[in-house]
Amino acid sequence: MRAIFAAAALLAGVATLTGCSDSGPASYPNPGQTVREHEKALPGKTITIGEVDYAGIGLLTDIVSVTGSHADVPAKGRYARVRIMMTNRGRDRHDLDLNKQFLVTRDGKTYKISYDAMQVARGPATPFSIARDEVRSFDLWYDIPVGAKVKALRITGDASSSKLSDQLAGKQAGPATKDLPLDG
Repeated sequence: MRAIFAAAALLAGVATLTGCSDSGPASYPNPGQTVREHEKALPGKTITIGEVDYAGIGLLTDIVSVTGSHADVPAKGRYARVRIMMTNRGRDRHDLDLNKQFLVTRDGKTYKISYDAMQVARGPATPFSIARDEVRSFDLWYDIPVGAKVKALRITGDASSSKLSDQLAGKQAGPATKDLPLDG
């Protein structure tokens, strides 16, 4: 009888050490980010281009100026600040050319990143690179007309694959563009 209990205890210990469970693969705890003052938390819609997921997580519009430690730059219209989160699910590094990311307003017009606002806010520089298995969140700044309503972020990303089977098959993928809804 003791041998049966000892064997059961040994099996339970092995199962615990090897991580056997019915709950699926382990995941990291994801501490929430505090929404910044006046910023609207977005519902976390996600698009995928290649091996990278893009999620809009925050939006602040009608900003009259951007202030940094070294400058204060008023908007020509109003600034819109979009916080996005990128997750690289591939094995290789992927780049994002920030100059190819456009803000789309409800009237269908597109706006390029405000270089001045990005510099003053000390935003990321282009090309922006994300490593394998990395998650990064950052802000993109746009100068849009007063009264314009934000609809989406038009993302042009790297659609290439780091899967060996794709590489051996000679699959070529260049940039791809998708709209990430930001208007709820």
